[in-house]
Amino acid sequence: MTIERYGLELAQNAKNASQTVRVLPIETRNSVLLSVAEKLRNEVPAILKVNKIDIERSKGSISDAMIDRLTLNPTRIEAMARGVEEIAAFADPLNKILEDKTIKKGMQLSRISVPIGSVFFIYESRPNVTIDGAALCFKSGNAVILRGGKESLETSTKLATIFRSALEENHVNPNAVQLVNTPDRSLMSFLLQQNQSIDLVIPRGGENLIKAVVEQSRIPVIKHFNGICHIFVDKSADFSKTAPILINAKTQRTGVCNAMETLLIHKDIDDKTVEQFISPLREKGVEMFGDTEAQKRISGVKDIGNESNYHQEYLALKMSVKFVANVQEACEHIEKYSSRHTDAIIAEDKLAQNYFIANVDSSSVMVNVSTRFADGGEYGLGAEVGISTDKLHARGPMGVESLCTYKWVLRGQGQIRE
Repeated sequence: MTIERYGLELAQNAKNASQTVRVLPIETRNSVLLSVAEKLRNEVPAILKVNKIDIERSKGSISDAMIDRLTLNPTRIEAMARGVEEIAAFADPLNKILEDKTIKKGMQLSRISVPIGSVFFIYESRPNVTIDGAALCFKSGNAVILRGGKESLETSTKLATIFRSALEENHVNPNAVQLVNTPDRSLMSFLLQQNQSIDLVIPRGGENLIKAVVEQSRIPVIKHFNGICHIFVDKSADFSKTAPILINAKTQRTGVCNAMETLLIHKDIDDKTVEQFISPLREKGVEMFGDTEAQKRISGVKDIGNESNYHQEYLALKMSVKFVANVQEACEHIEKYSSRHTDAIIAEDKLAQNYFIANVDSSSVMVNVSTRFADGGEYGLGAEVGISTDKLHARGPMGVESLCTYKWVLRGQGQIRE
């Protein structure tokens, strides 16, 4: 079968399946999800067997961090099963009355939540995203085409097969969940042109992947390119909170999009106090880069070079450091260099907090907490299909609600427009 023929089949299957999935009662959707969770637990040995094949094939060709993301174990599979059960427990996101009013001539106008339709979900490495993406799309009444990375193909295929078997057992079109069976990039490019059948593209991965998708797609794309997350330490900060927040934000997991990449410090904080929250980062092995003032006030800070380097997403034990005059200057820096993902302030002054919240235009804005909380699970959304830094139509961590749109319904008794 040619790439074009296979791509057309995937796209048309998804469109056809979306028409049946969107009208499934919530009881059926939940029954499928609970069946998926049960099957995951029952097939742990089989899942681990194929996962081992992926791991062995990938050794030497991807980083240790990527191998870790690829690797499944009984604990991680159980977490996947629990995640699906959590999604099943959510209220039905469909057919919610978002607005209801009587307009002229006595007509009743309502706005109700509906599925988007068919979703093309592109992701890298982590096979558990196969289940997360399928479960979230199905719960919200969408059909999905899953395209994972080549390194996880065997595992993702097994997981998609489990999901499709749960669909069949519940008499639901199994093409509600399809997995692309080849890593061929020309197929991805072809699918990105199928705007007659596919309604939305969600890429989840590195900046290069997302840029390639955006450049090629004729279909609307929800995405974020990178996570240049800032934390501003105000002079009103409770410094007993500061070091733990910074350590967590920078070092708990360095290779994630919600890790802190730039630390902004109020210039009126004395050097001794600054050292109290900088030294724990240094002890964790964090390498710091800054301008002349940062180098002068903090030992070990290296020259950041060109100011454009404040755009750097390190994804490592590295960070930028800069002193600013006040919360206004902090917000100006964030406006210039932020990727609109997640930015935080550490402050006790309510005026500073409120100014920061009002003036930072990011999908998540935080006060006195770590940026690492920008996550669908932490927000109570269950799993997430990604984090959007777009403004239309979803923003921030994307759960089932973000996979819905709406339609207007107008009811009358024969009225005509004059």
